[in-house]
Amino acid sequence: MERDEGIYMSKNGQFTYQAVSDFLKGKLSRRETSELLQVRERTVTRMARRIEKKGLFGVVHGNRERAPSNKKSGVFKSDVMKLVEDKYFDFNMTHCLEILKEAHGLEIKYATFRRWCHSRHLVKRRKRGKGVARNRRVRMPNEGLLLQMDGSPHRYNGKDEWCLIAAIDDATSDIPYAEFFLSEDTINCMTVMQKIIEKKGIPYAIYVDQAGCLGGGKRSHFNQFRRACDELGIRIIFASSPEAKGRIERTWDTFQDRIIPEMRIRNIHRMPAANDYLQNQFIPNYWKKRNTVVPKDLESRYKPVPPIIDLREIFCLKEHRAVKADHTLSWEGTIYQLESPLKYSIRGQKIEFRTYQDLSWRSFFADKPIHLQIVEKPTRVNLAA
Repeated sequence: MERDEGIYMSKNGQFTYQAVSDFLKGKLSRRETSELLQVRERTVTRMARRIEKKGLFGVVHGNRERAPSNKKSGVFKSDVMKLVEDKYFDFNMTHCLEILKEAHGLEIKYATFRRWCHSRHLVKRRKRGKGVARNRRVRMPNEGLLLQMDGSPHRYNGKDEWCLIAAIDDATSDIPYAEFFLSEDTINCMTVMQKIIEKKGIPYAIYVDQAGCLGGGKRSHFNQFRRACDELGIRIIFASSPEAKGRIERTWDTFQDRIIPEMRIRNIHRMPAANDYLQNQFIPNYWKKRNTVVPKDLESRYKPVPPIIDLREIFCLKEHRAVKADHTLSWEGTIYQLESPLKYSIRGQKIEFRTYQDLSWRSFFADKPIHLQIVEKPTRVNLAA
C-alpha cells in the first residue's frame, strides 16, 4: 500500500495510476491502456481526466467507503436466501425473481439477486449458446508490457508426460524463458517467472488462463503465485478462452511439431538434457531467428528489480500458524517450540513459514527469522506387552 496525503492506494490502484500516467505521457495508446486495464477506451479517457485534475486522488472512486443508499439489510438477505434454498432452489434466477415478486411481494434487482445466489452456489448453469465473433488483437508496442504464460503437458520424449511451462512476449514473440517440468504447479510456475525477472526484469502484466495454480477460479483469494506477482506489482490478466491467448497456444503447436523429432534424433530422453537442448539450442538458434519480430517501440518496458527485493523470498510458498500460550505451534504434523529472545508473550500472533523452490523452509516473525526447536513426542508404554 502507498500513502499520499492521507490516501491509501491498493496494488490495483497503483497499476491503474501507472498505466494511465503512461497514456498521458504518450507511452501507451488509448487502446493499449484499455487492454491492460481491462476497461473500455472511454473509461481510460475519463480516468485520464480525473488523474490530470486530481493526481493520485483521481484513481479513488468518489463513493469509496460509502454504503449504498439502496443497500438491503442482512436480515432481508437472509430471509430471501432461506426462502430460495427451501422452496425455489431449482428455479432459474429470472423465474425465481418473478415468483418472489408475485407470491411474496419482494422487490430485488437482478444483479443483486444473482450475486447472492452465486455466493451460495444456487445458480443453474446456462445453456451453451453460439460463440461470439472475435477480432484479431494487435500486438503491444513495447517488449515487457505483456507476457502470455501457459503450460503444455505432452509426451515430449515419446514416453513420459512432461509439462513445458513458458512465456512469450506479446510485442516481439520472444520467449524469455521456458523449462520442462513434471507438472504445472505453483512452485514450477514461480520458478519460470523468477527466471524471467532475473533475466529480463519485472514485466508490466502477464496474460494467463484460469488455472488454479495461477490464481484463477476459486483460488483467486488464496493463491501463492498471484500473491508473489502482487508483491512485485505485476498485473495478472485472466483469459476467458484459449483463443484469447492465441500467441502462446500457437507456440505449443510449433514446439511439439519440432522439438519431439529433434530430441528423438539426438537421443534425448531425460529432462535435464531436454532442458539444456531447449534453452541453449532450440530457442536461441531456431525460435529467436525465425519467429521473433521487431516491436513498434524499441524501448523495453521491463522494470529493474529494486536492490532491496530478494526474489527468493517472494517466489516461495508462505503459510502462517498461530502461536499457542506456551509458545509452541504445529506445522506439517510437527510441534515446534519458539526459541527467541522476546521478553513478552506473542500468544495468538502468526509465525510465517516460507517453503522455497528447493523445498527447504525457514520461519519468520514480523518479517525477521525466528528459530524453532522440535518438541519430541513422549514414547507411549505398551502395558499389554
